[in-house]
Amino acid sequence: MISPAEFVSQVRREMQRVMWPSQRETFGMTAAVIVMVICAMAYFFISDSVIYFCICKILGV
Repeated sequence: MISPAEFVSQVRREMQRVMWPSQRETFGMTAAVIVMVICAMAYFFISDSVIYFCICKILGV
C-alpha cells in the first residue's frame, strides 16, 4: 500500500501527461453533441406523434 503523499505525487505526474483538447476541439465536440441531441429529440418526437396518431385512429379516440 502506498502513502497518501505518494499517491498525490503519482496523480500529479499522470495529470501532466494528459493531452487536453484545445478550445477549438472542445467547441467542435460540444457542437456535435448538441446536434446529435437535437436529432434524437426530433426523431423521438416524430416517432411518438406517429404512434399516438395511429393508436388514436385504431381506437377511434
